[in-house]
Amino acid sequence: MSRHTCHWPSCGKTVPPKLWGCKAHWYALPKPLRDRIWATYRPGQEITKTPSADYVQAAEEVRAWIIANHPPQEKLL
Repeated sequence: MSRHTCHWPSCGKTVPPKLWGCKAHWYALPKPLRDRIWATYRPGQEITKTPSADYVQAAEEVRAWIIANHPPQEKLL
């Protein structure tokens, strides 16, 4: 069985495959984005590895929101 991690960039926490992300990062998303992920999720897509085009689009919107609102911090040398 493959390891599934939180979709928040650079999080890396292991989460059940049917979940988008860890609890902290899931609740860091605005509710409309969380609702969109759940509305487009099809039970079993994590097993078949065939999410709908709507789910993929929702996930891309979430990622864009994260990047726009939580840019990666510069690493200090």
